[in-house]
Parts: sequence; C-alpha cells; structure tokens
Amino acid sequence: MLGLAVGLALASAQAERRTVQGISYGPMPCKEPCFVSQDDFFSQSAKPMTWGTRGRGDLEVIKKLGANTVRLYGNNPENTHWDFLDEAQELNLAVVPGLSDYDFIQSPESCLTTNFNCFQQIRKSYGELLEKGFLKDGSYHPALREVIVINEPDLKLPGIQEPEKFCRAILSSIDAMLDAEDALNITGPRINFTVAFSFGVCTACPDFATRPALGQMAVLRDAFEDPEAVGYVPRHNLTEFYEERFHNSFNTANPAAHVREMFLNTYEREFPSTPVMIQEYHSPFEEV
Repeated sequence: MLGLAVGLALASAQAERRTVQGISYGPMPCKEPCFVSQDDFFSQSAKPMTWGTRGRGDLEVIKKLGANTVRLYGNNPENTHWDFLDEAQELNLAVVPGLSDYDFIQSPESCLTTNFNCFQQIRKSYGELLEKGFLKDGSYHPALREVIVINEPDLKLPGIQEPEKFCRAILSSIDAMLDAEDALNITGPRINFTVAFSFGVCTACPDFATRPALGQMAVLRDAFEDPEAVGYVPRHNLTEFYEERFHNSFNTANPAAHVREMFLNTYEREFPSTPVMIQEYHSPFEEV
C-alpha cells in the first residue's frame, strides 16, 4: 500500500521548517487475502518483484510522484538492504526504516516476556541491521534519514494506559541501539532515532491528558531525563541522546487544520527544541 507518510518536519520553534513529502511503502503483493512469510519489502529478495528497476521500479514511481522520502515497515535483520538504500540514494530519496515488531511483541522471547526491557532483543537485531545494509564504509548509509525505533508503542507495549511500561521498552531499545553502534565503531554522523506514537489521548499520562500524542511525548521526555523512574538503568547517557539525536513523531488520520489546533500549537510551546514530524498520514475520506 502506498500512502502519504510525512508532511512536516519541524526543527524547532526558532529554526527553519523543512518540508518532507513522503510515501509509506508496504507493497503487499496480493489482490485478495493471502499469506506472506514476511513483509520486508526493501530487502534484496523483493528487488526483482517490486522496487528494482528490472521489476516494477517502485522507487522511480515514488520519486516521480514528487516524494523526497520513503517510509518503510517490515524489516528482517536476517536480510540485506544495501541495494535498496543505494538505489534510493541515486534517486535522491531519503529512507526512514523502522524496527520490526517481531522482537517487541511477536517473538517467543519478545519484550513482553522480559517485563518490557528490550535491551537484549534489540541489541542483537539492530547489530545485524547495521552490518547488513544500514552501514556503508563504516558510517551510516547516506540514504538513511532516521530510524523509527517502534511504531505506535502506546498501543501495544502493552497499551496507552501503562506509560511506564512503554517508556521502559523505548528506553531499553534505544540503549541497545547505541550499544550496537559503539560495538561497530561507527564513524561520521550518527542519525536520529524517533518513535512514532499514535494520535491517541493518554489519559494515564500526568501531562496533556486530554491532547492527542502530547501526553505520550511528555512522559517519554521525563523518562529520558530519569530512566530509573520507569524501572530502567541505562548503559548510556540517554538524557544527552534525547537532546542531541531524538525527535518526536506521530501517525494521524486527522486533517491538517485539526493537527494544528489539537497538537502543533501546544507542541511548539512545550517542546521548542525537539523536532517533530508526521510519520504516517492516511485519511481516505477527509480532505487533507
């Protein structure tokens, strides 16, 4: 499925805004309900069928539609991803991959079985992702714009009414990703990480309990400042990471006018130095 992924990246209240025009890319190869063994459609094995120039040439189509960014979903660390990133770079398309849900909620040894401490699971899988495509000549591949640590953790780790648990899962995952980076001695700039929250209202969050996404972002910011408050002892300085390499994200089906009124006006005031962007926008029955 193709859909509008990203609309606006806000660097800060003082900095220049940069427009990101993106396509969500998850080209399920079925015209009716079917089973596929995995949904890693930016892997090498998917090249002849979908995104490669000898296949459908999906990346070229995305570029011709006016996009400058492509957001991805499935991501199997056992697969290689160099060719997709190389082709995206040639087309001047930025790539936003996310980590698979497998380690978070699907594996028999998922984070659900380790009290939402995801360090061991993500340390292994992110290390493999770095070695099988995310790195080029010892640095992050230049096509990579950022990495989505997890998509909508507030809806599945375990739910929006338990912010301490989804914060612990996020912090331990990022700590593991930083550990994997250090182990490989990555040179050059290290890209941003983000978390794509839902546009739901977190009534269990201490702040912004009536505003979509803001409560989740605020409680996560507090957790980065004091990880032990959510039951996690980090190996890295996560407060420094948040200030230097993290930005917020959310998914929404709300029209742009609603996003400004319900979210962005407050966000600009409360998070003046933390970038934010819409990672997924899909509203088939509403005007943008």
